[in-house]
Amino acid sequence: MNALQEYLDQNDVTRYQVAKQTGIANTTLANAVKETKPLSGQTVKVISAVAQTLGKTPGQVLDNLIELDEDNSK
Repeated sequence: MNALQEYLDQNDVTRYQVAKQTGIANTTLANAVKETKPLSGQTVKVISAVAQTLGKTPGQVLDNLIELDEDNSK
């Protein structure tokens, strides 16, 4: 599973909620959670939108995503 999608699932947030709250296009989010999209390919725009939705800083979200990605690669 894509790390971003797993992170959204863990935080009980849907792509639709992120799009609605932040104005980011749902297609942008759909591309971000594709199975083939590596964490290194995520944009600041997407990470910032997720952070805004969750009430976190982009740095916190990125740290969580990196940790999750590392756990998944073990």
